[in-house]
Amino acid sequence: MILRNEIKAEVINNSPGGKYMFNMNLTDMLRSTMLGALDAVANDILHMPLRMPGHTSIWWMGILIVGKGIIPKFGSGIIMGIVSGILAVIFGLGKEGIFVFFKYFIPGLLLDVLAPLYKQKFESVVVGATCGALISLSKLAASMAVGIIVNIPLLFLTLGLGYVSISHVIYGAIGGVLAAIIIKRLKPRLSSWD
Repeated sequence: MILRNEIKAEVINNSPGGKYMFNMNLTDMLRSTMLGALDAVANDILHMPLRMPGHTSIWWMGILIVGKGIIPKFGSGIIMGIVSGILAVIFGLGKEGIFVFFKYFIPGLLLDVLAPLYKQKFESVVVGATCGALISLSKLAASMAVGIIVNIPLLFLTLGLGYVSISHVIYGAIGGVLAAIIIKRLKPRLSSWD
């Protein structure tokens, strides 16, 4: 009888509707993990020969905003940032070594902070562009901080910091606008996700 009650309690605690990290259920955790992995893989595979700083923010920030737009729970951005940061370390992306994790984690963290300020309205083009630009700048700031800590020569970056910042803002905003358009198209089709 005691064993039967313990098994029943274990089944209830591990049910699909149970809450996990950040009060998210298992399906939201898996979706966030999937989009975080997509973010890291896209950064590794998609290379556009633009030779412009921050051009990867088009898809990088776009994927993060799409993920946050379709999973509007606190913690989804953090989970996407953690997963993409761990994969970036494993794939060896960037010249920062293990500290490249922060370059991927900080935008996800900032996205979770910004989402309540904009009432989770990521389908709005203005909100998407603003959040895309801000989280792209946070990636630049994290990259600068890691570069200073690891003593990576950043002379080329500091000489044109204004140009680099503007470039990150523009490409992050483009990624945010594209994400807002995608979210607006996806939301009606994902009504059964919860």
